Amino acid sequence: MNEKSNKLIFYASCLSLMSAALIFIAREHLGHILIQEENILTKIQFGNISGWAFKGTALALLIFSPLIDRIGLKRGMVIAWFFQVTGIVGFVISREPLVMLIAMTFAGFGWGVLEATINPLCAAQFPDQKTRMLNILHAWWPCGLIIGGLFCTFFLDAISTPWQVYMLIMLLPVLIYGILIFNKKFPETERVDAGVSNKVMFKTAIKPGFLILLFCMSLTASAELAPGQWLETTFKEYANASGTLILVYGSMIMFVLRFFAGPLAKAINPIGIMTVSCFLASIGLFMLSRAAETSSIPLIYISATVFYLGVCYMWPTMYSLAAELYPGGGGFTIGLIGFIGMLGVSVWIPQIGSLGQTYGLPTAFSIVSILPAIALLVYIGWWIKLSKTGGYKIVNLSKNN
Repeated sequence: MNEKSNKLIFYASCLSLMSAALIFIAREHLGHILIQEENILTKIQFGNISGWAFKGTALALLIFSPLIDRIGLKRGMVIAWFFQVTGIVGFVISREPLVMLIAMTFAGFGWGVLEATINPLCAAQFPDQKTRMLNILHAWWPCGLIIGGLFCTFFLDAISTPWQVYMLIMLLPVLIYGILIFNKKFPETERVDAGVSNKVMFKTAIKPGFLILLFCMSLTASAELAPGQWLETTFKEYANASGTLILVYGSMIMFVLRFFAGPLAKAINPIGIMTVSCFLASIGLFMLSRAAETSSIPLIYISATVFYLGVCYMWPTMYSLAAELYPGGGGFTIGLIGFIGMLGVSVWIPQIGSLGQTYGLPTAFSIVSILPAIALLVYIGWWIKLSKTGGYKIVNLSKNN
């Protein structure tokens, strides 16, 4: 594959992930509108719709991760494109909660197929720069949140557009990345290129170290994304502040810093990154829960700064750990990381809604802050072990290995 084609495919991957973020931010922004202004949904219904979006993502990752080597990376992106388009259109054609739930499940399924495709694709395109390039790829998630959040808040809100437009306009980047992948030849995954068998792939997925990664991902992913779907509802209700702008602010931090993951990984290695990240995320989320109750805008943004510094590198670094330490699992093990993460998020989004209805959303946030604290204990132990056993070592695949 020539260099120009390789770049265009990578750009398409970035744009596809940005489109998933735009759907996420549009749904997050619509939470307050659909619950408080349009009276179409209750908090529990909105939580269930958002939760099922992530269940769809998790299901797609579970189905497609072991099959992506056989299906092919290009077909994976085409399937993702179809489900994203169907989900967006389905969401805006009805005010019926069940239809909206099914539509967002479709959109989430498309995102899951994307995750099952673009992460092993990136690892295959840049085998010697996985942590750096996966973080750059996933910088386009916060980029989508920034663009979508600002557009919803300062343009669509200002012209009092119908709520359907918030979601429908997010079709544009989906259509563009569909055009970019047309008539492009995609590489094989690392596992296929190295001739690693399915037996080795499944054995890799049950190694103790990988199972520990899965456990940690269920905690860190839930802490990163589940509260984000409730920011607008929480801070509008308790502090009369824009949760969408808080999310945009945090996304700006993530977008910039993810371009510097390579030097950071060299300095303290990916396990070190996760250790520091879990500490900051836990402290920051607890601070956010307290800040919401004070209605202090400076304190809210200080708390958000700590939280987003914490979650900045979490998701892509977990993918890079799977790709660098367990490459024999190919797209399957990378996809399993995403599956467990999305499954955790799908559980905690409606759980936050239920806890919020009973105890208040700030209390729900403080409960979720416990999750990264648990993962922190695991990573501290792992980091200490690495320091005593020669440090972090990347596993490389070749046709002879």
